[in-house]
Amino acid sequence: MGLCLIASLASTLTIAGSILLVALGLGAVIFVHELGHFLVAKLCGVKCEKFFIGFDIGGIKLSRKWGETEYGIGVLPLGGYVKMLGQDDNPGNIVEQIEKSQAMAGSPNAKQIVGPDGETLYVDKRSYLAKSVPQRMAIISAGVIMNIIFAFVFAFWAFGIGVPIIPCVVASTTPGSPAWNVGLAPGDEITKIGDRVNPSFEDLKSNVLLGDLENGVPLEVKRAATGKTEEIVLKPEVKGKLPMIGVATAASNRLSPDLAVVEGSPADLAGDFQPGDEVIRVGDKSVTNLSDLTAVLAERAEEPLEFTVRRGGQAPEGDLFGPRVAGKEVKITVQPNPLHRLGLVMKMGPIAAIQAGSPAEAAGVRPGDVLEKVNGKSIGTAPEGEASLDPLTLPETIAQFARDRESVTLTLRRKGAASDAPSEDITIQPREVTWIESPVTFDTPMSVPALGLAYPIVAEIQSIISGSSAEEAGLQKGDQVVKAEWLNLPKSIQERTASQIEFSADKLSWPAFFVQMQTLPPRSEVKLTFQRGEQERVATLVTRPVEGAFWPERGLDFEPDKRLRVAISWSEQAELAADETISALTMVYRFLGKLWEGQIPVTAVGGPVMIANVAYFAADEGLGKLLIFLTMLSANLAVLNFLPIPLLDGGHMVFLAYEGIRGRPANERFVVAMHTIGFVCIISLMLFVFALDFGWIDRGL
Repeated sequence: MGLCLIASLASTLTIAGSILLVALGLGAVIFVHELGHFLVAKLCGVKCEKFFIGFDIGGIKLSRKWGETEYGIGVLPLGGYVKMLGQDDNPGNIVEQIEKSQAMAGSPNAKQIVGPDGETLYVDKRSYLAKSVPQRMAIISAGVIMNIIFAFVFAFWAFGIGVPIIPCVVASTTPGSPAWNVGLAPGDEITKIGDRVNPSFEDLKSNVLLGDLENGVPLEVKRAATGKTEEIVLKPEVKGKLPMIGVATAASNRLSPDLAVVEGSPADLAGDFQPGDEVIRVGDKSVTNLSDLTAVLAERAEEPLEFTVRRGGQAPEGDLFGPRVAGKEVKITVQPNPLHRLGLVMKMGPIAAIQAGSPAEAAGVRPGDVLEKVNGKSIGTAPEGEASLDPLTLPETIAQFARDRESVTLTLRRKGAASDAPSEDITIQPREVTWIESPVTFDTPMSVPALGLAYPIVAEIQSIISGSSAEEAGLQKGDQVVKAEWLNLPKSIQERTASQIEFSADKLSWPAFFVQMQTLPPRSEVKLTFQRGEQERVATLVTRPVEGAFWPERGLDFEPDKRLRVAISWSEQAELAADETISALTMVYRFLGKLWEGQIPVTAVGGPVMIANVAYFAADEGLGKLLIFLTMLSANLAVLNFLPIPLLDGGHMVFLAYEGIRGRPANERFVVAMHTIGFVCIISLMLFVFALDFGWIDRGL
């Protein structure tokens, strides 16, 4: 009980510490912006009446007056402001300003200026309005300049203490995706994206999101198989609403600190794995990363495997994410993971994609070809008395031929061939597979990694396996499944599983549904809604193990692979900081451009709640990660605040430029109209992003 209480208290203190870091960090970004305005205004001789972080709505504030300035924190933490003498962001108060002006005529503290209509006005010599256009431009732009300076400062500090990054190493590729099509393989490392050298996985995501859909994203890739570097161009494709290339992040060989194993899996049934365990051997093979482990699992799916884990190891000094040292070794035997089925054989479509450099490409197989047979066995259905192959288990069938060093003969009906044209036989030597390709999204085809081809499987029943749950439930050939809903799943699994899946003729959801089935406890119940003729019917089925067939993964959950990027010299620290700052600044412009073009939906923008959430998770990874986030936020604030929108600093700069050219301020009515439009736009945007943050508007991403 005492240990639980101490652990709970430690967790609470850690959360509280992260929240405090976030509050200080966000406050610092706002503070330096307003500090820029304040310092330059003081240098120009302007009287500053207030310096506030947050807005003192209704007079609710914590403040103290030193000298002529009141310093304080307002109750509304959505920004800050500096109140300068003579500055009024409400142009509707111009009449009041003119009346005050006339009262100052003849005063030794007054300065004569020209009003919007050419009239003579008098203002206090220390007021904002008394300063020249270049001085006022300097005051207005100082906040943005300070944000850019401190973006660099934050990044410089971060790379001095070290920034945790996810390396740009390919863990897996999604079948049929751009990355899969060009032949990116597990273990390949992307060493350059455009001009950015040694990028992180975050760099890859942002460059894909903001990339050129027509010309693609240029990459340099160090191949895991050969160690050679190649130049490739990846053209992102838009699936859903965002561009993607189909690359998953690399994982470490350490079990997740939150989950460790999937409930009901063979690893869970083994009973001995603990969060944070580091898998160092499987059988007699050493494991240093997840790719090593995957190779063993793919090759020996049908065998019990002895896992050796390091428990209680410590990270080496100065490298939080390096291989653990010390600790104790624990051996755990994990049984094979039986393949689970409902007993449905679904309809296979024509080949959708061929992987570059694959055996299928070399043999002349093309997208659009229809795969009818493998070694004389029909796929899906077969004449009475003949055995058939299931499109879902075909990848493992071909992989076994590769392990046995045997070739396969594919019978193909070529794309565009006449209905009475003969099929064509092609003999291929499949490659040995040391990785796992899974259709993880519900719009992904099934792949045969040993051949390098992918095909869709739609939710139309081709045949029923004898003695299966599907046969007992009365499903028939030709039934069209339209929905699947998992029943009675454990709560821990519900939180990470899509419990309801929709199917349609143009949605390739069945392969991902099949993969999802392998991650659930044995004998899971699912309610299928299906169409038979004009009738919609419902049946409840139970997953059952298939004798002699196994799924390679065994239910272990690994944390992402991370490395600490830390500068080894002052010059490198400055170089990394400058690169990070420039990247953050240009990313904002690129994001706005893609938003304007429609490549990124407006629902992708985030508001204060999202910013606070992202900041919290950054702080949870350490001070270095939080500082990099503040670099991005400070750069964002600099760019957005300098957009030519009335009420923002950029809008003020436009009016000042107009005044400098014309010799007097802009017309009162015009300024009032522009400020009104700016106010409406800003308030509308704030309401929109708040609605997105609180889920009142579905982002649909």
